[in-house]
Amino acid sequence: MGNHLVTGSSGYLGSNIVNDLIKKNEDVVSFDIIEDEKIKKISKFYKIDINDFENLEKIFKDNSIDYIHHNAALVPLTRKNSDYLKINHIGTKNLLNLASKYKVKHFSHMSSSAIFGNKNYLDNLVNTENYNPIGDYGYSKYCAEIEVLKAFCDNTNLINSISIIRPRPVIGRGRLGIFQILFDWIDSNCNIPIIGNGQNRFQFAHVDDLSQVSIETAMKEISGIFNIGTDRYTNLKNDLELFLKEIHSDAKIVSLNKSVVINILKMLDKVNLSPLSVWHYTSYGWDFFYDLDRTYKVLDWRPKYSNVEMLVESYNDYKKNKHNKYYYNSPHRKKVKQRSLQMAKYLFKK
Repeated sequence: MGNHLVTGSSGYLGSNIVNDLIKKNEDVVSFDIIEDEKIKKISKFYKIDINDFENLEKIFKDNSIDYIHHNAALVPLTRKNSDYLKINHIGTKNLLNLASKYKVKHFSHMSSSAIFGNKNYLDNLVNTENYNPIGDYGYSKYCAEIEVLKAFCDNTNLINSISIIRPRPVIGRGRLGIFQILFDWIDSNCNIPIIGNGQNRFQFAHVDDLSQVSIETAMKEISGIFNIGTDRYTNLKNDLELFLKEIHSDAKIVSLNKSVVINILKMLDKVNLSPLSVWHYTSYGWDFFYDLDRTYKVLDWRPKYSNVEMLVESYNDYKKNKHNKYYYNSPHRKKVKQRSLQMAKYLFKK
């Protein structure tokens, strides 16, 4: 038993961690800038901005925090380029300083695969051993991870253990955001365009797996860097086709010229006419997956779902709950304003 602090507790992943901790009869303190009535009922909730250092410190003064699950971040869908560093980098630094000052046992940091990439957007090669952050969001998450690594290596730091968790794109029950575009197109009787030929190996991560890793590393006080995704995936086109077959959709996958589409999306992105950030429209055409062997050697965690199973579960949940307003209180659980993609959708009507 211990007292867990979950940051970004009203968000998609943060709320999942809160619920999983409560199921384990753990005590949970939480904060977010968004109030979530369900989270307020089951945890000791504070409505605080992560950069409000004075009020943030009150959480540590009022509660004996043993473990931190740090998920609070601005994500690409928010398109708040000027605020990414403030929230994702400086906010993480604030939290680390307080965690050390109040001698927290463990700090679980939710990083991002956007810290990797390649210099040529048209290349498929991604080196997950070396940093090469993509866009303002990716750079801010890279800076945040560097702060966590510095704390890990700092002999004066009083945090017992630190884990860095790097997820592939997160999906599962209640996941909307960028996936809502896919689900909406399927429901609108449209074929599904992909960037390139779709032969790139592409890996997703289930929200339950990320929650389990954050909790396991915290409660066992395990330090390290953990790359997280499924171990059952093929290439993007094949997995999407299998998914469409499972949900009994007759939609077809349509391959688009990578160079042409990326250049169009770049232009639309610059004038704010596309919901897709540079991270979205470049990375989905890459071979992008983690080798999980090192993670398996340290953790008991093993992925529970394949890419196809995750997509099917998320789509079926979308169909069931798309009119449920509770979904719409965080970027990854919101419907996306499709902007120019709304017009493009009619070009792919069957």
